[in-house]
Amino acid sequence: MATGPKETIRGASADKTAPRKSFVVPKIPTSAELLEAIKRMTPQEAQQALRHRIVPISWEPGRVTYVAAGERSKAYATGKGLEVSAITNERTMLRELQAGQESELMGYAVAGLTNRYPDLSAAQPFGAKQSLWLALGLALIAFGVMWDRPTSAVVAFTVMLALFLLMAGLKLWCLLPAKLPRAPLAMKIDDADLPVYSILVPLLREARLAEQTLRAMQAFDYPHAKLDIKLVLEAEDKATRQVFEEQRLPPYMEVILVPRGMPETRHKALNYALPFARGELLAVYDADSVPAADQLRRVAGTFALAPKTVACLQTQVGFINRNENWLTRQCALDYAHHFKLLFPRLAKFGAPLPFCGASIHYRTQMLRQLGAFDAHNVARDSGLGLRLARLGYRTALIPTLTREEAPPRLRDWLTQRVRWTRGALQTAIVNLRSPVRLWRELGARNFLLTQALTLGSIIVALAHPFFLAWLATTSVLIVLDQPAAPQLWLFLQALYGIAAALAFMITMTATARSSLFLGRGFSWVATILTAPVYWLLVSLATWLAVLHYFTGTRRWTKTPHGITRIRPQIGPKDEKKPAETEKKPTAGTYKAVEKKPPAAVTKTQRPEPEKTAAVKTPVKELEKRPLVSAERTPHKEAEKQPVAEKSLARLISKL
Repeated sequence: MATGPKETIRGASADKTAPRKSFVVPKIPTSAELLEAIKRMTPQEAQQALRHRIVPISWEPGRVTYVAAGERSKAYATGKGLEVSAITNERTMLRELQAGQESELMGYAVAGLTNRYPDLSAAQPFGAKQSLWLALGLALIAFGVMWDRPTSAVVAFTVMLALFLLMAGLKLWCLLPAKLPRAPLAMKIDDADLPVYSILVPLLREARLAEQTLRAMQAFDYPHAKLDIKLVLEAEDKATRQVFEEQRLPPYMEVILVPRGMPETRHKALNYALPFARGELLAVYDADSVPAADQLRRVAGTFALAPKTVACLQTQVGFINRNENWLTRQCALDYAHHFKLLFPRLAKFGAPLPFCGASIHYRTQMLRQLGAFDAHNVARDSGLGLRLARLGYRTALIPTLTREEAPPRLRDWLTQRVRWTRGALQTAIVNLRSPVRLWRELGARNFLLTQALTLGSIIVALAHPFFLAWLATTSVLIVLDQPAAPQLWLFLQALYGIAAALAFMITMTATARSSLFLGRGFSWVATILTAPVYWLLVSLATWLAVLHYFTGTRRWTKTPHGITRIRPQIGPKDEKKPAETEKKPTAGTYKAVEKKPPAAVTKTQRPEPEKTAAVKTPVKELEKRPLVSAERTPHKEAEKQPVAEKSLARLISKL
C-alpha cells in the first residue's frame, strides 16, 4: 500500500502526471537543478528518493539517469539496475528533498491518519452523537439531583464504589502469575541475515542530553551498515541544532529538521520522519532512553520467529534514577506494576496493550499501513495500541530493558502526568465513537479490559478525592455520635467502608508486590506506606488533564530531561578479572614489565565450550521451522532445541 508522501501526491496537479519532455542536465547538478528534478518526481520515485537518496536527474527516450547521495545510495541504485550519472552530498540531497516535498511531507505528518482512518483520529474532539449523549447524561444527573437528592446520592456512591471495586479486582487479577519467555539469544541471527533497522529519536530542547543520546545510539551491538538512525529535531530549536551541528555524526546517523506547524506534538515529528526510514524494522526512543546494547538483535530475532500478525514489540522500561527521591520511587513502583504485573497478564490473554511511547519496535510496512501515529493525540502511544488490536494485529512483550529518566521534581512530574492522562482521555473518546463496533472488533473480555484501563481509571482518579472526603466525614460523624442519616444510610456507609477497606488492601498488596522487583529496605517500605499520597497527586493531574481537554489546550507540554543527579552507565560494563601474578625481575635486569589491562567482557558474551562452536541459524531456516509442533517432541530433540525458541513459541501460540 502507498505510504508517506505518495498519499498526498495523488491529488497533485496535472503537470506532475503529464508525460515528461526529454531534457538532460549536467552530470554534477546544481542545487536549483536538483530541486527542479525533485519537484518533477512521480509518487513512486518520491518514495524511493526519500528512503534511499536517489533522484532521477535526466530523462531521454529509453534512458533515465539518477543522482545518488553517497556510496550507499549508489550501491542501492546499482543493485536495482539504475544508472547513476553523478554523486552529490548527502546533506544537500536531504535539504533539497525536504524543500521539494515540503507540502507532501507536512500533509502526511499532520493528516496521514485522518485521511486513511478518520474515525480513529483525535483531530475532532467530539462527534455529534457523543456530544448529544454527553448533554443527555448531564441533564439526567441534574434532574435526578433536583428531584430526589437522597436516592441520587445512593446511586452515585454505589456507582463510585463499583468502579473502585472494579479497579481493585483488576489489581488482584494482575497479582496472578504470568511469566514472559526468555528473549532469543543475541547472536542467534547472522549479521548478513539481520534486517535494516531504522531508529527515530525525536528531540525537542534536549541540548543537555545530546551527548548522552549519541553515546546510547552508538552503543548498539548491531552492524553499522544496517543501522538507519534519524535524529528528529524541530527547526526552531536552535540550541539543540547547534549542538548536533558541532558533532561529527557517523554515516548511519542523520538529522531531520521538522518545519514548524500545528499541531506541535511529538507524534507529528515522528510522522514527518517516517517516510525517510529505509529499515524493515523501526524503533522509537526518547532522548533519555538508554536501551540494552543487544536489544536490536533480540527484537530482530523475535520478529523473525513471530507470526506476521505481531506488528509491534514492547520492551520493558525502567528508571535510571529510581532511588533519587520519594517521587522517583513512586514512579518506579508505577512502572513496575505496569511492566511486571499488568502487561504480562494482558499479553497472555491477547488483550490490547496501552504501551509506552518509547522503546517500541514496529514492522515498518505495517506501521505505514495503519496510518502511522496520530499527530493530534498526546497519549504516549498516540492510541496506536488499540488501533493495532482493532485492525487485527497483535502487540507482544519482550523481556529486554530500556532505562529512562524519571522526573525528580514535582512540577515536571505533574506536567508529564497531565499530558499522559489527557492523551488517555483522547484515546477513550475516540474509541467510544462507535462502542458496538469496538465490542465486535475486540470481543467482550478485551472491550471491558480496555474500558477499565482507559476510561475507568480516569473516572476513578477523578472520584478518588471525593470518596476519601466522604469516608472521612462519615467517620467523624460516627465517632461524634451524630448520625445525619437514617438506618439505611448507616448500613450503606458500613458496607461502603468495608468495601473501601478491601479495595485499599488489595491495592496496597499490588503495590508491595511491584516493589519486590525494585529493591528492599526502609526507603521502599516508606514509599509503599505513603502511596495514597501519590494517588492524590494522580487525581490532581487527572483533574487538570480533563480541564485542559475541555478548554481546548492541545499543545505538547515538554518534560525536561537531564536534570537528575544520576548519570546512566552506557554500554557493557567492564568485569574485573583477578590480577595476574607477575614475576619479579632477577638481579641485573632492568627491563620494565608492561601491565596489560583486563579485557572488557560484555554481558552478552558467554563462555563457549572448547570443542564445540556456536551455530548461527539463518533467518530463512528459522522461518521454515514450525513455531508450535502438533506432536510432542522426543526427549533428545528437545534438548537440541534452544530454550529461548521453545519459550517464545509458547507465547506466540497464545496470541
